Parts: sequence; structure tokens; C-alpha cells
Amino acid sequence: MQKKRLYIIFSIIMLLAASSCQKHFLDNAPLTQYSDANVWQDSALITRFVDNIYGNIISNYDFIGRSGLLASITDESKLNNPASVFTDNLINTGQYTPASNIFDGYWAGSSNPSGVYVNVRNCNVFLAHLSTMPLSPATKIQLTGEVRFLRAFNYQFLYSLFGAFPIIDTVLGIGNNGLYAQRASNDSCIAFILADYNAAASVLPQQYFDPQDIGRATQGAALGMECRLLLNQKQYAAAAAAAQAVMNLGIYSLFPDYEGMFYPQNDDNSEVIFNKEFGGDLTGQTNFVDLSENSSFFTGYSGTQDCPTQNLVDQYEMTDGLPYTQSPLYDSTHPYANRDPRLAASILYDSSVWMGNIMDMTPGSFYNPIGNETSTGYMLRKFLNPNYAFYGNNTNYQNCIILRLAEIYLDYAECELQLGNEEVARTYVNLLRERPSVNMPDIPVGQLTWSAYVQERTVELAFEGERFEDIRRWGEGPQLIGAAIYGMEVTDVGNIHQYQRVLVQQRYFDPKMYFFPIPLTELTKYPAGQVLQQNPGWD
Repeated sequence: MQKKRLYIIFSIIMLLAASSCQKHFLDNAPLTQYSDANVWQDSALITRFVDNIYGNIISNYDFIGRSGLLASITDESKLNNPASVFTDNLINTGQYTPASNIFDGYWAGSSNPSGVYVNVRNCNVFLAHLSTMPLSPATKIQLTGEVRFLRAFNYQFLYSLFGAFPIIDTVLGIGNNGLYAQRASNDSCIAFILADYNAAASVLPQQYFDPQDIGRATQGAALGMECRLLLNQKQYAAAAAAAQAVMNLGIYSLFPDYEGMFYPQNDDNSEVIFNKEFGGDLTGQTNFVDLSENSSFFTGYSGTQDCPTQNLVDQYEMTDGLPYTQSPLYDSTHPYANRDPRLAASILYDSSVWMGNIMDMTPGSFYNPIGNETSTGYMLRKFLNPNYAFYGNNTNYQNCIILRLAEIYLDYAECELQLGNEEVARTYVNLLRERPSVNMPDIPVGQLTWSAYVQERTVELAFEGERFEDIRRWGEGPQLIGAAIYGMEVTDVGNIHQYQRVLVQQRYFDPKMYFFPIPLTELTKYPAGQVLQQNPGWD
């Protein structure tokens, strides 16, 4: 969608989305600006109502400037702010409880953007009024597909954090027995999400040609999100079929420039299957990527919120396709030379060139000033705009890619590897390595091991928000969440930089941490005798 269309007016937010922010996340608050008749008999307001649901979906960028990227609760990065109240720090030290408000706003809607049940309710409201809307049959079908996609997307996000959830598929008001619905079974939740995605995929267009519609859900988006869900359920054959369906559409291709794929001038490029469209001067729908993740030298603010780890840097091979521990190309005095180009495209390290400056990561340098220095010796590069000018409100409008073709290739490869089809999996992994801006050697026949696949997924999707679910699916929590986190200490000795790997944090992990506790604020909303079941181990 055009940026001024997707997030048009706050009045629509006030109209119905605010209904979840009062006594209960399913309360039916009164309309404040438009009557039902005004909204549901006006085609423009109906479209704007749906646009608002898009605006309130929770993307990777919506964590930046608030709690820190989801990457910082994995081995990918470390939150730079040491305050124990920050979500990431509570998680990494194992100090959180149901009362800690871990992601509570994303359940109930007390944070910005709106919580899942705000968006779900708006989807249900739309569907409840569908029969009386003054829209053409074709428009009704398309918008219904979009809304069912959005409902599934929101529930899938909720599931990714908390697991099974109360399934609400009707509009509830005060006094309705469904207000205190119990969590459904895992199978029921997955089936409900899949039903919405399948319904959406059956009616949504493969692509849009009107520039005003770019960013709306497509058939590929529904199939691709279904693939992600099925993979995380280890339903490999079904996930592979969904991935194949996306590829068979023939409308997506790998963007040649891995680094430039995330630049604002390349929004909605050929690799993007679904993203959150940021922008809109009237709405305030912006993000804080450049402001929060850049060095304070450039921003004048604290910056460097999420600091990449040495653990992640170690995953980037040398250009000969060997690990740095085995390659003759590795030079400990120049540890970042001759590395997989995705390293330089994703991470700022000592001697990186950024915005025309050679980055000096020694503590106290211009680019790594004391008080705002990186805690790991690295700064985030991925997602940042090298042409960004820091002035005015310092907010950003680049889109957040939620699903792209590279993930579909990796999902398909993982399924085929799990199903015993190594050569099929190797083909799709090598497609990523052959991207013109990457140009890494192909993995030879018979050498796509499980660890090689995991390494490729790690570097290709670094920081994009899927790592936590990957770790849960692989059962690698103790190794990758409760890990010893390392950084790189850079010192200047006679104008020559020296590098020393250092421990920066020992993380904690307990199996119950694969899913977060249902927030205490939600548990206490249920009356006696209708207790909302807590996740195992969090009672």
C-alpha cells in the first residue's frame, strides 16, 4: 500500500481498536467518533478500518526502541542497556515471572502497537458486519481474505510467544460468557490458524498492480506464513508442500543485493512476500531503527541498542567456504577480512566503513564513546539506511520485511533434509550462497550436514526475528539461549588494533522458557472458578 494509505487516520483506531484497552481485552467500548451505521455503510471507512489492522500488526521493528530485538534473547545479539527492567535482560538472566509484564502488551494491547486481541477483535467486527456492507461481491471476497489472513497472522504471533491461546472468533461484549474463554488445545489453535490461512489463500490475488494496494496480503503471503507455522510444528511434509506452493507461483525472486534489500529505496522488492509498510505523515506509523541502532556518534542519542555477538560473527565462513578456524585465509590481526559478504552487510565491526567513516571500535573512540559504547565490540548494520540524515523527529519509514523468499527456500531445505532428501535441500541452500552479492562457494554434493544447514540459516536470517522459534523447534535452548555470550575487545597498541575474544554475559535457560508465561495482568482478569491456565512451570 502507499504509505499514506495504509495507516490513514487515528480516528479509526479510536473507533474500535481502543475497545481492548480498558477493563478487559475483549470489552466492547462505545464508538467515540463514528456510529456503526457511518462506518459499515461507507466503503472508504470500511477500507480504512482494514488498513488500520495492517498498521497494528507487530513486526520485528516494533520491538526496536522498546524492549530490544527478539535477537537479543538469543545468541545473535545482546541488549546494550544494562538496566534489569528491560525485557531482554530479565529473560537472559532468568529473573522474569508472570508478574514481570514480559510481552504483556502484545497480548492485551497496553503497548504500542496494539495487542493481538485488539487486532483479532477488529477482524471479528469486520466479519460480523460483512453481510450488510455496501461493497461489490469481488471487494467483499478480497477484504474477507485479507481480514482472515490478518487474524491468522495475529494469532500466530501470539502463539509464537505463549503457545496455545483462547480462540475468539466472534465479537464479544460485556456480559458475554466468551469473555473468559479458556486456552484451546495446541492442535485446535494450529488448526484454527491454518483454516484462516487456507481460506485467505483461496481468494487473495497473487499480486497487486495498483501502487495503492502494494503491501496487502497476497496468496503467497498466506501460503508462506502457513509454511512457517507448519515447520515450527515439525509437520515437514505439509510445510514443504506449502513452500513449494509459494515457489510455484513464480512471482518472487532473490533480490541480487543482500545488503540493499533492506534499504528504503528497495521497499517491496522482488524477494518480499509480506512486510509491514511503515509511513504516513498523518498517522505516526514509524519505526526507530536508525535512531536506536546507530552509534551515538551519528545520532546524538544513546544508540547501539542491540549489539551483535561474537557467537554470531563466528558463524560467518571465510570466502573459501571454510570456518575461520580451518581456513588458511584467516588472519587473527585482520579477523574480518575474506569473510562471507553477509557479515559486512549485517554487522558493523572494527574497520567497517559506515556512512563514509571507518568505524573504530576501541572504547572511547568517536564511534564507540564511553557511556554509549557497544557491549560486544559490534553494532548492528542490517536494516540501517546508509543515507539517513538525523534531523527533525529522527523517525524512520523503511518497511519491515516479515517474510521473504530466502526464508521459504530455507524452510523447504529444512523440511527436505528432515525427510531424507539431502540433495534437494542442498540445491536451495546453494541458491542463497549464489546470490550475486554473496557469491559463496556451493556446498558440495553430500556435504549438507545438519550443522551446515543451521549455519546457513543463521547467517542468512540474522536479526530478522525467527531465531527464537528456530531454537525452540530444534530443542537447542540450553546451547543457544542459555549460552555463554562473547564479544570482541578491541585495543589500540601503537596505532595497531589488537583483538581479544571476551565473555560478556553468561545466559540462563530452563525448558519452561521455550514459552513465555501468560501475564499476571491477564490471569487476574478471570473470575474465581474460571482460571486461565498458565504455561507449565510458571505457576
